[in-house]
Amino acid sequence: MLGPLATIGLALLTGRLVALDSQPVVGVRVIVEWGGQSVLAAADTLPVDSTGRFGGLVRDVAGDSVWLVIDAALSSRYDAARIAVGRARLSEEVRILLVPKRWTIRRGSFAGAQVPIDPSAALRRVPDYGAFGRMSARRVVGWTPGSFPIPVVMRHDGPRIPTADSTAFWDAARDVDAALGGHFFVPWNDTTMYGRIFPVDVRIDRRIPGAALTFATWDANGNIFEGTIRFHGSREMRIPGVVEHELMHVLGFGHTRAWPSAMETSSVDVRDVTETDAAYAQLLMAVHNWQQDSLVVGGLIEATATPETLPPGDVPSHFPLHEITASVAPRERHPRLGDSPDRR
Repeated sequence: MLGPLATIGLALLTGRLVALDSQPVVGVRVIVEWGGQSVLAAADTLPVDSTGRFGGLVRDVAGDSVWLVIDAALSSRYDAARIAVGRARLSEEVRILLVPKRWTIRRGSFAGAQVPIDPSAALRRVPDYGAFGRMSARRVVGWTPGSFPIPVVMRHDGPRIPTADSTAFWDAARDVDAALGGHFFVPWNDTTMYGRIFPVDVRIDRRIPGAALTFATWDANGNIFEGTIRFHGSREMRIPGVVEHELMHVLGFGHTRAWPSAMETSSVDVRDVTETDAAYAQLLMAVHNWQQDSLVVGGLIEATATPETLPPGDVPSHFPLHEITASVAPRERHPRLGDSPDRR
């Protein structure tokens, strides 16, 4: 027998605000604008409980989409956001990511530090280089959680990589692990596909400009599946800041001038990964992981209304596409989608 709601044809909107820092959700409410952004459009304000859940009746109004507005009080831990959702999508639970105003680093070398977070800073483009937070359409680029630790192969089918250089590289890799609070890289000998990813190649290539050059390749959903690092010479492999910079690129992070960073494009001193780097990196990895969930709508972009941070349409990356013209192994001729050279 049908219940009373089904009898009169009413539908429910159900949703959940997902706090990226896993803290209780307080100081926010959800406003549903049923007719878009018109001042005359019907709107409902929905309360949110401490677990982030909210719900209400779906209004029968014209239009193929609605706006969900995350209205955050000044005292709230979280940023406000605006998300457009197709009406057909309202038949399933809607999950929306809440970006905290401060990120507490809970693991790694900087554990316990609290870092102010500005979503627009993470997405602010450095001219000719892109942004720290790489985007594929509206999704944060990164490795799927099951990819870690990423296998890394020292290639010897070119200039020889001395043992001392390899040791210095892995010392820097362990420093990145410690700074970000995880185990992200592991030595590997086989270059064949591992699970759903390829090992990252490391080689010396004296033809490249600058100290080092990194390529990362991802699919249309922003999931990285291969990468390669080329160092100009042996000297560059022994500079921790250079190696850490390139390994951060491998993990999916671009350049920034928004804070003191290992990912600055020009600096008098080559920096190691900083406390602020670690905070933004952990935040972006959390967003990427949650965006694997098909019920999640929105992400980092929706937490900022600054137009210059948005990616241009459906371009797969903030970075210019790059044609690999050097003579390289067949597997290294990445698909053009998502290829991103990063020069130190």
